Amino acid sequence: MSQVIVKEELAKQLRAGERQLRIKQGFDPTHPNLHIGHAVPLRKLKRFAEWGHEIVIIVGDWTTQIGDPTDRDDARPTMSHEKVLENAQTYLDQFHKIVPREGVRIVMQSEWFGKFGLGDVIRLASRFTTQQMLAREEFRKRLEKKTPIPIKDILYPLLQAYDSVAIESDVEVGGTDQLFNILAGRELQEQIGQRPQSVFINQLLEGLDGEKMSKSKPATAIWLTDPPNDVYGKVMSIEDKLMSHYFEWATELPMSEVQATLRAIAAKELHPREAKRKLARTITTELHSAAAAEEAERAFDRVHKEGGAPVDMPTIDVKANGAKEISIVDLLVLAKLAPSKAAARRLVEQNGVRVEGELAKLDTSVAVKGEPWVQVGKRSFARIRFR
Repeated sequence: MSQVIVKEELAKQLRAGERQLRIKQGFDPTHPNLHIGHAVPLRKLKRFAEWGHEIVIIVGDWTTQIGDPTDRDDARPTMSHEKVLENAQTYLDQFHKIVPREGVRIVMQSEWFGKFGLGDVIRLASRFTTQQMLAREEFRKRLEKKTPIPIKDILYPLLQAYDSVAIESDVEVGGTDQLFNILAGRELQEQIGQRPQSVFINQLLEGLDGEKMSKSKPATAIWLTDPPNDVYGKVMSIEDKLMSHYFEWATELPMSEVQATLRAIAAKELHPREAKRKLARTITTELHSAAAAEEAERAFDRVHKEGGAPVDMPTIDVKANGAKEISIVDLLVLAKLAPSKAAARRLVEQNGVRVEGELAKLDTSVAVKGEPWVQVGKRSFARIRFR
């Protein structure tokens, strides 16, 4: 369920329809892409836009340089402004995969922080106490572990809070991990004399490892920029226990249909695998198209049901140096499908490698002829071209 702070006040504003509300969300471009966890609040913004309200998406080109301490028990490394801006450029089209362009304003924090001086920082910092900041769970953990807390980390919530003041936000949307920062914005608005924003908090979506989906763990995320086959395959790889959360938060399916699907799974009227196929089709369709989702499903079945090879796998050149055959361990290293022989051996021992659909063993050798295809793990495929 979503959490709404001052629910009655927000509901009254929405029912009255007396004025256009300004709905805000901020993103720190610590990675070039957004993942489907970001799509959860973006869909809330989309709904507010459909109701005629103004949407303001803030790109945190200043806070990203500090590094959000949320969910961290150590300090994040700083990032250059040039890298932040480079990442931010890729966000713009990705936002509009979910929210419409009409009625949406995208702004950079540098519009106001670019004019900040030392005096402005001191005045902002004077509005909060050190005790308030250290009450934050992440900082308490660091104190217990005697891990350093840089002053820049304490400044982060203040800067995010000021965003709400700068644009005079009526509502801020964000994940459960941002509640401390968002409430700081509400408090700062009240101190300055603005009407404090309402707060709309969404659940976080888990990644492929079952933990919070995060830009800092790219291998476990489903990215908005992933091609259809990758989106479909990644969704099919999630744990069954995550399906209910994904159906509710990672799709735009009506809640009545979500609940009917989950009831069918619980009653064993719908096999979990078929439910997951529906989930994968739905998410792939919403990010791409129905046609792309159908083709992705066919490609997935070709590999996982029929033991075939995907048609769009990359080709990797490998120097054979006159050999007639190459051991599978050496081949994985030469093709850069494994970082070392030890890693390659582990992959083979864990039954994670197939050659032309056949499970590889440590004594498997690949003949240096034709263009055999190799599968590593569930989703990594490559055709080998010997030189």
